[in-house]
Order: sequence, then structure tokens, then C-alpha cells
Amino acid sequence: MTERFDVAKIAVGQELAPIEKHITQEKINAYIDAAEDYNPIHVDPEYAKNTVFKSTIAPGCQFMAYLSELMARDFGEKWITGGGMDLRLINPVFPKDTLTVGAKVVEKKSDENGSFIKCDVWIKNQDNKNVVVGHTTVAD
Repeated sequence: MTERFDVAKIAVGQELAPIEKHITQEKINAYIDAAEDYNPIHVDPEYAKNTVFKSTIAPGCQFMAYLSELMARDFGEKWITGGGMDLRLINPVFPKDTLTVGAKVVEKKSDENGSFIKCDVWIKNQDNKNVVVGHTTVAD
């Protein structure tokens, strides 16, 4: 586990250590079971063959969990109590994709009322193609 950042010591331009995720149909199914959202595009290969994607795809909310994992790892309770996300899902994720989840600090403010950090965030596939972009905020 990476040591959590001391907010006072974090710098604009600093990148968080990335997380890598290997996507499988089994992981997609497990996520779908937990969410109880049985859209056939995620779980039915025969149905998915007849869609624009030609395959099942992972649900977008799964990526929010990956980004939240990264932020919680590095900001701990500050993320849980004062975190926010603004994301765009721009490309599908397929079984057998390998994703890299990353973030870079782009803004930091501290005053008598507390601190605020904004990160640009992204998830890229094995072809270095963005599948998710956006930003997160952490405040206390």
C-alpha cells in the first residue's frame, strides 16, 4: 500500500502512483451481481454480438470504483469525507482490456477554512486510449 499523502506536502504537478486493472468477464459479472443491474450488454455475449460493440462491455460505474480506490489509497479519510468526481466515459471497456488508472494534481488551495485539491484523472486502456477522463476534488 502506498503511503498516504500529507496534504501540506503535496505539490501541483505531482502524479499519483497509477493502479492497473485487468478486466475479465468474470469481474464484470461480479460487479453486475453486486449492483443488481443485469443489462444484457454487460452479461450476455450472444446479445452483445448484435450491438455496435460486438462484445460485452464493462459498466461505467465500475471505473468510478477504480478511481475511488486510487483516491482513497492516497487521501484516505479526506477522500471519503470530502471527495468528489466529475467524469466522462468516452470509450467502451471490453473483457481482456488492461486499464491504467491515473491522476495528476492540478490545483491546491489551503487557508484557515481547510484545504482543497483538484486532480485531473484518467483511465487508459492497453492501447493508451482514454476510456475515462475528468477530475476529482478532495476537501477538508
